[in-house]
Amino acid sequence: MAQFSQIRPALLSDLPELLTLGEKYCDADNAPWDAQRARRAFAPLLMDDIHGVVLVVQADQRLVGYAVVTWGWSIEAGGREALLDEMYVDQPGLGHGSALVEAVMAAAETVGASRVFLETEASSESAREFWLRRGFVVEDSVWLQRRCSSDSSTVV
Repeated sequence: MAQFSQIRPALLSDLPELLTLGEKYCDADNAPWDAQRARRAFAPLLMDDIHGVVLVVQADQRLVGYAVVTWGWSIEAGGREALLDEMYVDQPGLGHGSALVEAVMAAAETVGASRVFLETEASSESAREFWLRRGFVVEDSVWLQRRCSSDSSTVV
């Protein structure tokens, strides 16, 4: 068990540990991992909060979890909204995930967001149960995507 843990905004110096945790997140989600792409995506979020924020859980002087929250804008929402893009905790069952959720909500409220969205895999009932227990609700919306020509990633 961790002797001391705290949740704080991530720093640029946290990037190596974030990349390690990001790879574990992808492994747990059976998603492809691209370290260069992740580095490009994390870096601007670690320099300022224009696009969003990365929150980290630090325990025993190492990172054991993170959450990435990005800002959006919606007419329907009346302005700013937030997307919880990724969240991963390396040590489940210690309360870090619940604490991260509360920190995410506080960060969103601080910037005036009216709501926080997140996505779960259709097959992940346990993930949805986690979120439902924390006040999130399932919506009727079905999100679609189309990749832009500027997306040079390889989809596996």
